[in-house]
Amino acid sequence: MFIVERVWLYKKLYYWYNNLSKRLRDSLLISLSTMGVVSTILSIIGFSLADLKSLNIFGRVIIVIALFLGICLIAYLTIGKIFKESVCFEIRNTPVSIMSGDIFDTPGLRVIGCDTHFDTRVDDVIISKNSLHGQLVLEHGDKDEIDALVAEEASRRKIHKNKDGLYNFPIGTIIKYNSSVDQNTYLLLAVAELDSQRKARTDMANFEHMLIKMWKEIDRVYSLNDVVLPILGTGILRFDDGPKHNEDLLRCMICTRNSSAVTLKAKVKILIYGNGNDYSLYEYKGIFHTVLRR
Repeated sequence: MFIVERVWLYKKLYYWYNNLSKRLRDSLLISLSTMGVVSTILSIIGFSLADLKSLNIFGRVIIVIALFLGICLIAYLTIGKIFKESVCFEIRNTPVSIMSGDIFDTPGLRVIGCDTHFDTRVDDVIISKNSLHGQLVLEHGDKDEIDALVAEEASRRKIHKNKDGLYNFPIGTIIKYNSSVDQNTYLLLAVAELDSQRKARTDMANFEHMLIKMWKEIDRVYSLNDVVLPILGTGILRFDDGPKHNEDLLRCMICTRNSSAVTLKAKVKILIYGNGNDYSLYEYKGIFHTVLRR
């Protein structure tokens, strides 16, 4: 009976620990390791809290707990400060960073998710004015330029208009657009198809297929320039197999980047819009390590 209770307690503790944030788990490990090192050094020099005759056992316990919590707090705050702006790692010799920011203010080739028609009708029906696609057309690009570029690319690929007068590009297609408005270069990406109600729809299988094609397309057009991407799929894209969290979408982006045979000789920057996201950047570092262990 006692063994069963111990196993139950260990399972509960294990479940509790694994549900903590990576930042807190690592802070606890740093605190435990530091306490272990300090304890070993004190043992070598022949000192222990028992030598403090003025303290009873409860006083010694309080000192140990206070030291442990103090080191844990320092580690927690330090991790938050170091990884406040970004987390960085390498995937197939390509530097990848995850950071907060606005894609329109970040230097590099900026990937903008579009539908497979590369439509430019920003009317809050087909394209939302608040989406990156809508902001590009209204504020950072020229509608006529984009339409002409799409028609030129369709002609090059021998893609003809459908019955609605629109081009149907394969998902994952990228069209490189040099804007005359803000003098920046954008990579227009066909993320998903529109359904009969003009809603962008996909599922995780098609989303992964799109990402794999995207990395190949980026390799074709990036010309050794840094590439800037949002976390794709976080806008109004609808997943038929259920809504996806930022972590799921980012994990998919990292996983396809890792499994892709493409090696980019430039930096890849994945942006989380704004500074007030409710998911610590340090947690994304844990996602990266989880993907690579697979």
